[in-house]
Amino acid sequence: MTILLQWLVEHVWIFYVLCIIGIIPFVARALGAQRERRLSLFTLERETATSQVVQSLMMVFVFIAIGIVIFVGTTYVLPRLSVDDPEDSVVTSTPAFGVEPPTPTSTFTPSPIPVTLEPTVAADASEPASPAEATETPTLAPTVTPMPAVSGEVNVRFGDFAELVGYSLPAAEFSAGQALPLSIYWRGLAGTSPLDYWVFTHLTTEDGRLIAQHDGAPVGGTRPISGWGDGEMIVDLHTMVFLDTAYTGPARLSIGLYDPAVGRVLTATGADHVVLPIVVTIVP
Repeated sequence: MTILLQWLVEHVWIFYVLCIIGIIPFVARALGAQRERRLSLFTLERETATSQVVQSLMMVFVFIAIGIVIFVGTTYVLPRLSVDDPEDSVVTSTPAFGVEPPTPTSTFTPSPIPVTLEPTVAADASEPASPAEATETPTLAPTVTPMPAVSGEVNVRFGDFAELVGYSLPAAEFSAGQALPLSIYWRGLAGTSPLDYWVFTHLTTEDGRLIAQHDGAPVGGTRPISGWGDGEMIVDLHTMVFLDTAYTGPARLSIGLYDPAVGRVLTATGADHVVLPIVVTIVP
């Protein structure tokens, strides 16, 4: 029953096509009868043509009503029946039950770790185990090595008031389902910024498509650029959110300063942003 309902919902366009095919001849017949009605010279011929027009239009309305009924049924009624079908509950409970049997326990029982530990305990049965020996046992289990943090220097000047000196990431590999925390390090210069520019951090693909970003005032708005002193170091964290969670592959990080009304601030090289010298890998 569930398979039949699902098939009807997925192939409902077939019924719409059939309704349209059924409407076409009656529309043509109605138009022809209407033309004959206009050209008729006698009352009987005019009444006959009018009757044909009415009959044809009624059949057109019947097919339209059938199409409406099919639309309502496939959009609202059939999906609800497929959800409430008791067969579905049986199907969904089967996988859930199949997960519960302790199959992994049987696979771990013959593993080499219990086999090597049992002879050790038997050999030292004459002496009580010390707490130090008990604490050393968990160290035998394998541990997952975290991805190393990534950092580097940039040293790019923005005007005469700010210099991007470095960056750091907790890892060079991220999943699109998680946030990407990027820490950037600024140094204030002798000049004073004319505006309180915002910082933009973009993650783009190799063809320039934007897949993640975070724009905002430095340090969450607590350290505006116009107040930076000469030689002052500012640590600025930007947690980037993914716009395209389906992308996987290499990506590059770009950083810059901008004002919504004025535009971007140019660097000493004339560019309006800085591409960090690191490739970030996005995994599923």
